Amino acid sequence: MKSTFSIIFYLKRQVVKKDGTVPVMGRITVDGTQAQFSCKTTANQDLWDTKGGRMIGKSMQALEVNRKLDKMRVSISKHYQEIMDRDNFVTADKVKNAFLGLEYRCHTLMKVYSQSRDEMEKQYKAGMKSLSTYTKYRIGCAYVGEF
Repeated sequence: MKSTFSIIFYLKRQVVKKDGTVPVMGRITVDGTQAQFSCKTTANQDLWDTKGGRMIGKSMQALEVNRKLDKMRVSISKHYQEIMDRDNFVTADKVKNAFLGLEYRCHTLMKVYSQSRDEMEKQYKAGMKSLSTYTKYRIGCAYVGEF
């Protein structure tokens, strides 16, 4: 199922910093639902192109802000495509959380401990760790499993 997807960047003009710049915000829209986030950057409102959602001009600030916004746009689009391929169902909040690194992926304590034990075993076989260290990890994993 194909969904409508768009990303826009806009200025939060109500909040003006001491240097005269205003924060840049982002909005992800998927099927009419919106999720907003801060871009953690500021822009001069006199140089902002509202239609294009970016700064105009070739100043260092404009180039830097536009480069950052382009990277964000690419990253958000990549996360959208990954979620679409994986779940076949996308919401604006899912995309925003994936972009911000808040995506919920459950890892049990045993799974994490087993991965740690396997990594220690590889290091032991490569001669980087001692047998006693590997044994402690193996026994610790067994204890956690019994618990």
